[in-house]
Amino acid sequence: MLRAGRGWHHLTIGEKTAVLSLGVTVIGTLVGVLAWQLPKQQAGPLATPPAQTAPALPATPGPTTGVPTDPTTGASTGSRVYLDALNPETGAGYLRPLPRALADAGLTHPVTVACPSNNTGDRARSVSYPLRRRYLDFSVTLRPHFAAPEDRESVVRVTAVVGVKQVDDTMTRQVRGTRSASSASPSQPLTFPVEGADELVLTIECDVPDGHVVLVGAELTRR
Repeated sequence: MLRAGRGWHHLTIGEKTAVLSLGVTVIGTLVGVLAWQLPKQQAGPLATPPAQTAPALPATPGPTTGVPTDPTTGASTGSRVYLDALNPETGAGYLRPLPRALADAGLTHPVTVACPSNNTGDRARSVSYPLRRRYLDFSVTLRPHFAAPEDRESVVRVTAVVGVKQVDDTMTRQVRGTRSASSASPSQPLTFPVEGADELVLTIECDVPDGHVVLVGAELTRR
């Protein structure tokens, strides 16, 4: 043990060694404490990692807005409907394929109706189509066809009638137009309004049987 009141020069070698050892221990402890504290103070607050950005999703394609086109001519059909796209309400049994002689004539959307036999009870043939008040106008051109050369001057007639359904479910009908034509003289287009009509009836008459009336480019314009 060190005794109080004794100077450094009066200490023995063992006592001096003990004092120096104690000092070295204290200094080493202080250095260790400082070395542990200083890096924490200098480092400062931890940096906030950058926010993760979600990858952008591919854009969802919107609905197409292209106008429908006629697959044979490429013409727009968005505002019209050809008669051959509708199912007849009555008279479907009178429809026939286009005669082979007219297959290469370039007729647009033809609807072919067989001529009546002109026997009793079969002097006219009618085909009706539902309109359901969806259309504004109707247009058609006639192209008669008779196989026999001597019948080329024979005349065919088409009468167009529209029907409007009444509250009591009866149908009020009105003639909207007629056209005549022959193989030698095709008709001019027949055009008339059908706005508000529920049905369209086309009645065919022929001077001679064994022929056909081709409705060429028969179309309805939409509302």
